[in-house]
Amino acid sequence: SAESRSDDNSVFDLFELIGFMRKGAGRRAPGVYLVKGPESSSPAYRIEDASRIPAVPDSKFQDLLDAIHAEKGFILLATLRQAKKSRGTLLSVEQKDGSGHVFSLVSNGKAGSLDLSLSVDGKQQLVSVEDVLLATGHWKNITLFVQEDRAQLYVGCEKMENAELDIPIQNIFTRDLASSARLRIAKGGVNDNFQGLLQNVRFVFGTTLETILRNKGCSSSTSAIITLDNPINGSSPAIRTNYIGHKTKDIQAVCGFSCDELTNMFVELQGLHSMVTTLQDRVRKVTEENEIIAKVVQITPGACIHNGVLHKNKEEWTIDSCTECTCQNSATICRKVSCPLMPCSNATVPDGECCPRCWPSDYADDGWSPWSEWTSCSVTCGNGIQQRGRSCDSLNNRCEGSSVQTRTCHLQECDKRFKQDGGWSHWSPWSSCSVTCGTGIITRIRLCNSPVPQLNGKPCEGEARENKACQKDPCPINGNWGPWSPWDACTVTCGGGLQKRSRLCNNPEPQYGGKTCVGEARGTQVCNKQDCPIDGCLSNPCFAGATCTSAPDGSWKCGACPAGYHGDGIHCQDIDECKEVPDACFVFNGVHRCENTEPGYNCLPCPPRFTGTQPFGRSVEDAMSNKQVCKPRNPCTDGTHDCNKNAKCNYLGHFSDPMYRCECKPGYAGNGIICGEDTDLDGWPNENLVCVANATYHCKKDNCPNLPNSGQEDYDKDGIGDACDSDDDDDGIPDDRDNCPFIYNPQQYDYDRDDVGDRCDNCPYNHNPDQTDTDNNGEGDACAIDIDGDGVLNERDNCQYVYNVDQRDTDLDGVGDQCDNCPLEHNPDQ
Repeated sequence: SAESRSDDNSVFDLFELIGFMRKGAGRRAPGVYLVKGPESSSPAYRIEDASRIPAVPDSKFQDLLDAIHAEKGFILLATLRQAKKSRGTLLSVEQKDGSGHVFSLVSNGKAGSLDLSLSVDGKQQLVSVEDVLLATGHWKNITLFVQEDRAQLYVGCEKMENAELDIPIQNIFTRDLASSARLRIAKGGVNDNFQGLLQNVRFVFGTTLETILRNKGCSSSTSAIITLDNPINGSSPAIRTNYIGHKTKDIQAVCGFSCDELTNMFVELQGLHSMVTTLQDRVRKVTEENEIIAKVVQITPGACIHNGVLHKNKEEWTIDSCTECTCQNSATICRKVSCPLMPCSNATVPDGECCPRCWPSDYADDGWSPWSEWTSCSVTCGNGIQQRGRSCDSLNNRCEGSSVQTRTCHLQECDKRFKQDGGWSHWSPWSSCSVTCGTGIITRIRLCNSPVPQLNGKPCEGEARENKACQKDPCPINGNWGPWSPWDACTVTCGGGLQKRSRLCNNPEPQYGGKTCVGEARGTQVCNKQDCPIDGCLSNPCFAGATCTSAPDGSWKCGACPAGYHGDGIHCQDIDECKEVPDACFVFNGVHRCENTEPGYNCLPCPPRFTGTQPFGRSVEDAMSNKQVCKPRNPCTDGTHDCNKNAKCNYLGHFSDPMYRCECKPGYAGNGIICGEDTDLDGWPNENLVCVANATYHCKKDNCPNLPNSGQEDYDKDGIGDACDSDDDDDGIPDDRDNCPFIYNPQQYDYDRDDVGDRCDNCPYNHNPDQTDTDNNGEGDACAIDIDGDGVLNERDNCQYVYNVDQRDTDLDGVGDQCDNCPLEHNPDQ
């Protein structure tokens, strides 16, 4: 059933969480005693001093809070026997600083109610379920279902009245509550500690209230169960979730055991292995001894020895009248004699027998008919009852005894499982990479065992295995030689020289620790081995650069001087091209910007703010044919300006500094170097621009990019300009419906109902939709005692709407001269 402890982690047994149910645990605190409860498979505890019960560990409390938030509620099960008319706390969440309780569940025996005490914004809320009657001194079983702001209580199978909370339960059990509060069992406020017995105090998740009640044997009545809107499936009658119990905090959760636990388990297994080996040796020795004894006493195969007596195979005997034994293949099987019920009221057990008998006189005098057959068991599983009856001849007999007999029956154990969908376990750690170098894969797996699907629950969705690429260091690549280059020219034309060639270790290059190429990277060979003829030019008789021609007889001849020189080839002199061609280079302020070199000439670069070539050469012909031309520079046409692509470059003149100015094109804002789109042409860019020091342009983003508003007015400072802000005062009321568009007033109070809100009404208690204020002092004329602000109250002011401190009235008609349409003619009617 849902009350019994589930094997999955969707059940939080509070006594188990504080260590009371741990194997061999002696953690029964003084004032808490282990007793026997209605469910024999679980321990029960008598609570005499609840303050001795430790709080639930913070980590477990945090797991419980995560589960409550995952399902927006919880199901609480508890079995209790409370002292009569007492008041006791079943569980509570108390502040660690002792400032009070965040939540408590109290059974009020005097009022017969179950009270939920909640702390909401520092104020206590008490929600009571009446007529519960738990404090009766008898065992009671409760099921409390809370989801969001609804609560429903069942006592046994009986449904109590529903309750509503002021706020959802997950807003009380906040995720960070474990850091400031602790969960206690049976511990309440002053005089509110629980007195009595408790068993199976559990929070349950991952199931439905209907399943809990059905597994308790309650008749199905889905109409009586709270149905809440569920954003996932829309029709769930209770909590459904994929949350699986206590969340793990580390990688230990992959297998459920820590390394220390596995080490201890391995040591224990080694000890067990040694023990089993010893037991095997002893059993073997006993078997050998039994075989020897059997041969000595000549025991036949299948015989039994019982209490020192030898019995043959299949022999039956009686021990104490009520116990019968049978020998079956050397095994003695004994069983208690089952006695039938007697159809008489005064049956007796004869001496030496086990079962009672009815004597002849009983059948003649008692008047009862024989017993009928037993009825079918009242349940198909678990503990039920059977009945049988008999009839009486009441005319002739007194018929003492009962006409109906009842006995318990147990056909089979109930299947305590409930339907649950499968849930994935945590992913295992990633495996090692499949390769030691280069690209491989790593793998991780998960199992559908958190929980395992049962009773036709849905299997886990998704993949059980996941792969992804892994990258190790690149694999080593050994180098290999590329092809040889061609032989270069011989170092001499005769007499023997050398030629060289080379090759590269690049086919491929060694990489990532690979081996380099084996062998030489360069090769040489001898060339032009023939003898050299006599050469008259070997003494270099000609000018450097002039060609020398040698004859076989040893004579020689020099050619023309090289470019830039003139002479006979033996003696050559430099030509000054700058003098020979006085306009070869640019002449600036009367200076020929030419530099003679030996040989040749160079033109100096064009002067600042000029642009042109810088020619050079080695002859008068070069200087004549390639003269330098320098033109005034225009950055706007030669592309050397730094204007933005969305700006126009304006040339200011050759001698202006700077020579140009950048201006953003229409539809853009900025300083020309930085330009941003300006849709509404108000000088403010649609997006923020880079702001330079001492910027003379607008670099901040336009707060109304589609409406011109050069002033960037923004009354409510929300970043949206008033020109395009539909709610200028940012009070959530659009301007077209806001009775104070420029003053924050979400309540829209308008006492005088003049469509002008009280926050901006110059007469909030006088109907004045026109808001006239003659003296502009902020107080409307409708409620001002001095409308014109001249210091004369209205009832004594002869010009209420015109400032006239002297109150002059020349014609004495009661209307001051300042507002009299005939100041010199008496006309009080005007």
